[in-house]
Amino acid sequence: MSLIPSSNIDLTGFQIEVFDKIIHFFMYFFLTLFWTTGLKRQNISNNLQKNAFKISVLGGFSLSLILEILQNFITETRAFELLDLLANGIGCIFGALLFLIIYPNYKR
Repeated sequence: MSLIPSSNIDLTGFQIEVFDKIIHFFMYFFLTLFWTTGLKRQNISNNLQKNAFKISVLGGFSLSLILEILQNFITETRAFELLDLLANGIGCIFGALLFLIIYPNYKR
């Protein structure tokens, strides 16, 4: 006697959802990594260099929030998803952290 039901379980929808969140994570991960790098390497404003982490993480998260809200009203195929927003925010944080790992001695 098996404890697993004999009917087939379709995990296709679950796999797509996980893949979607991974894509969201990496999009905002790279956005924040490159944005932080650009702000830290520019020579126009010391204030931008000093606040690069705040600007890139909060800016990336704000962009994510605005896009999630807008897609709820503008598109018919996409809707606001809290898990997308969470994946985007975590991606922003990890992008900034990777910058610190890659450039540990970068002037602050």
